[in-house]
Amino acid sequence: MKSIVLANTLALGLLFGAEANARPVTIDLTMADYSGNPAFLVAYVVDEKGLYASTLYAAGSNGRYFEHLDRWYRMFMRNRGNVDGTTGASMGAGGHANFTVEVPDKLLNAGFTLRIESAVESQYYVADEAATPLDDAHNGVAVNGTRYLSTLTVSY
Repeated sequence: MKSIVLANTLALGLLFGAEANARPVTIDLTMADYSGNPAFLVAYVVDEKGLYASTLYAAGSNGRYFEHLDRWYRMFMRNRGNVDGTTGASMGAGGHANFTVEVPDKLLNAGFTLRIESAVESQYYVADEAATPLDDAHNGVAVNGTRYLSTLTVSY
């Protein structure tokens, strides 16, 4: 049941999440070479206190596995989700994804951080896979992942 609620919330957020004063932001993810199943990933934004603001990307083919991304899932469900971005298939070793989402201007250069969480079935959940501040100083700068993600680059 939780996966149905999550899938519906993700879909509604994608349809109605666009904000008038937003900027296109490109998120580039390159997966590390690891053995095992494809990874489930979420890219979400938190404020300077670590409070949830929005989900920009969710990669995974089966909604029920998103609840294994513990930190994000608790914040997402508590806030009934803001998905202001896109969804895609889970990502395998060595994979690459490059996508553009509309990010509200109020999230840029205002103390917000983009975080990535990852999980691979029958392996590890990584709460702190990668993170980068959403500010001009980090615009276009690649950040290393910790386990399944090789690099994350955010450009606008």
